[in-house]
Amino acid sequence: MWRHQHGMAALRGGESRPLDPPVEGRVVIVTRQGCHFCDEAIGLIAHLRQEYRDLVPEPMIVDVDTNEGLRSRWGDHVPVTFVDGALIAYWTLDADTFLSALRDGPSLPAVLP
Repeated sequence: MWRHQHGMAALRGGESRPLDPPVEGRVVIVTRQGCHFCDEAIGLIAHLRQEYRDLVPEPMIVDVDTNEGLRSRWGDHVPVTFVDGALIAYWTLDADTFLSALRDGPSLPAVLP
């Protein structure tokens, strides 16, 4: 069962910036209802959870439209995926990037939105 919550740790200019209320969880995905890219990212993580049970935790899914701070920062970039509070991907998520962040720790994408 996917868990939904509002708020998260977000990166702005390479620095961690908490949003209120904070979200606890190793993997956080900021999504929007009706977003097919969001559905694809959630589906990919669900598939990887089956294949890598010991590595891939259940994600915390946060609806971008439930918090004005999230909507103003990430509204056009969903899905936005965080591992250990660090941004690893937006718009699309690929398995290699996601698994690498879980195994080796997250690194920032080349270009932040």
